[in-house]
Amino acid sequence: MTAEVAQSRTSKRVTTAVVAAVLRSFVDIGAAIKALFRASNPTAVGRRSESAAVETKGVEASQIPADAEVEVDAGIRPTAHDELSQQEIERRRSLVRAFFNDFWSGTHDKPAAFGERLDQAEDYLNERLATDGEGWRLDAKTRIMLGLPPRSS
Repeated sequence: MTAEVAQSRTSKRVTTAVVAAVLRSFVDIGAAIKALFRASNPTAVGRRSESAAVETKGVEASQIPADAEVEVDAGIRPTAHDELSQQEIERRRSLVRAFFNDFWSGTHDKPAAFGERLDQAEDYLNERLATDGEGWRLDAKTRIMLGLPPRSS
């Protein structure tokens, strides 16, 4: 077997695994949307049919060719909505740091503790984030995610 043929087979397996993972994600998203609509319409809860589960299984299985060699662990991991990449966390930390420094620049009478200074600057930081079009705000959950001290109240 030549190196080109071996690489082609590996590429085909990886591509097939990626496509399978993407299709499974679409099926999961569709199921979540259906569940959301059922939850928002209480009358529909009692009439839930089994077709949604059968439909989901049918789509998932029919999208993968029978002779496909799909690796179970192809390096694809689902990401929850609350999980951010390290790069995005660093970007957000950098924004907070820049806005924080803007808030305290030129002020000589500052609290000694960083947490107290952060608490005092929080409203300003959130205003700047909103002005810059960021969809997130500095709150208790974000402080934990960014490794910042919790609000001292």
